[in-house]
Amino acid sequence: APATLAAKLAELADRLAAEIGTLHAPPVADVVAAYREFGQRVRLVDGMHLGQLLRAGPVVFEGAQGVLLDEWHGFHPYTTWSTTTFANAETLLAEAGHDATRIGVIRCYQTRHGPGPFVTEDPTLELPEPHNARGRWQGQVRTGHFDAVALRYALAVTGGADAIALTHVDTAARHPELRICRAYQVDGKVIAHLPAGPAGDLDRTEALTRRLLRASPVYDRAGPGQDWPAAVASALNVPVAVTSRGPRAVDKRLTADGAILLGPAPSVTAGGAGVHRA
Repeated sequence: APATLAAKLAELADRLAAEIGTLHAPPVADVVAAYREFGQRVRLVDGMHLGQLLRAGPVVFEGAQGVLLDEWHGFHPYTTWSTTTFANAETLLAEAGHDATRIGVIRCYQTRHGPGPFVTEDPTLELPEPHNARGRWQGQVRTGHFDAVALRYALAVTGGADAIALTHVDTAARHPELRICRAYQVDGKVIAHLPAGPAGDLDRTEALTRRLLRASPVYDRAGPGQDWPAAVASALNVPVAVTSRGPRAVDKRLTADGAILLGPAPSVTAGGAGVHRA
């Protein structure tokens, strides 16, 4: 009930204010109104609903955030409080008796919104982010070169991907200064792979964070020119199935590998850390 929700939110706000001081947050009444609006727009379904959708046609499960922000495998403590790998989608699919094609969605360069390890960060790159402004909580949007080491780690902790959807190919074509980092130099050693471990070991991921903060990138001597899909597929040992050269649906294209893997799909939605196409 709205009154119960309002009482619980007010209690929570008072406790947080006592712990950390003045809260720069919306009034409780506005939050309750937002929840009520959400509740009116969401339809609760039973356990049969997903199976019906899967039988009706293609279904895309889209990751909310990047794998390197995952609560258990990301660079702790610079992470989110949720699982951003394929795990949640796979659980739902298993319950429905289906599997899926696993697609990792990445750019031709790296971004990070806020603090945390970013080995290939390059403040000299002029890569504007029209939809990712500086945020009060996240901080500044940072950009850097393609990081094959971090992306290999993301693939390892998710159990691998069947294909890559490579976005911002048009941006890379306009920026020949973009490079590919295939290894790090850290503590006097050159490493090409980061060790993956079991979920839940935050001591391990925090130690990995400290190590990455001491790392520097080892770049190719030149960028891949116009053939970013081939360069990315080679660096990650995963075929590129989809390329995106702009914000519109018509800017997305299936590659030859994508046509074999995905078939005559009407379109593939790009975005997030990983996409399941069931």
